[in-house]
Amino acid sequence: MSSFAVPNPCPQPWATMSPTTAGRFCGQCQHEVVDFSAFSEAEVRAWLARPGAGSVCGMFRAGQFAPPVAAGAMPAAAPRWRRLLLTGLALLSLKPLLSSCQNARPNAATVSGATEQADELAAAPQGQVTIRGRVLDDSTSQAVAGAEIFIADTPYGATTDEQGNFSFTMQQQWGPVQQGSVRLRVAGSPFVFEPQVLSVAVSPAPAPLTVRLKSVPGRGQIMGKVVGHEPPQKPPL
Repeated sequence: MSSFAVPNPCPQPWATMSPTTAGRFCGQCQHEVVDFSAFSEAEVRAWLARPGAGSVCGMFRAGQFAPPVAAGAMPAAAPRWRRLLLTGLALLSLKPLLSSCQNARPNAATVSGATEQADELAAAPQGQVTIRGRVLDDSTSQAVAGAEIFIADTPYGATTDEQGNFSFTMQQQWGPVQQGSVRLRVAGSPFVFEPQVLSVAVSPAPAPLTVRLKSVPGRGQIMGKVVGHEPPQKPPL
């Protein structure tokens, strides 16, 4: 499904513009700026799909199109007493199992290492490489859900999950891999974060990445021309 962004934010102050039915009129560029800040993503898409909509300037707010939380996932801001209660119950339920199996299982470190190695081999067959990592908010160190990671100038890559994690597998000798490294374009919400470009060394088992996105000036809202684009697709194998 196509998405949209504001690649070139407008610096004109919203408060100085003249009110209109749909938003405000910018005297600098002589265009109406539609106030999309109270719209859902579906409502914005419907507006942009109207006949004759053409090029549209809009005003959005941070977090307006936050990805939905997966079913059954506990919100990050769950009360402290609830987290402690759930942790205590989990430990109590595990104690009998750990006691009965303590002498029957191999060394935990050995099992963990073998499992991780097996996962890596399963994720990246010979001639392929899996790049994984996590995207964080540089200001708060919180996970950035819905961030898009594109491989070089291709439409391929991945989107982060609710915990900010991402991964994709590609051919180690693929065209975008130049002299043992690949360039990644990382972008979170354009209303909150500046896009970032980084170069990653390509090896059979690269270490997980940590990408910290910086805030845009005036974080909280953004205004400008609305441009559509497609989210990243899985790389061809």
